[in-house]
Amino acid sequence: MSTTCAPHDQHEHAHGPDCGHETVQHDDHVDYVHDGHRHAEHGDHYDEH
Repeated sequence: MSTTCAPHDQHEHAHGPDCGHETVQHDDHVDYVHDGHRHAEHGDHYDEH
C-alpha cells in the first residue's frame, strides 16, 4: 500500500460530519468519498487517496 498523498488543488468544500459525503475510515483518519475518489484533510489542504 502506498503511503504517499497527492494534494487536491482548489478544493473549496469543507468536509465534516454533516457534509453529505460518504465516509471511509482510513488508518487514523476519515476519508470522504468525493467525485469518484477519496479526500482526506491534511493541514491546510486535502489529499487524494
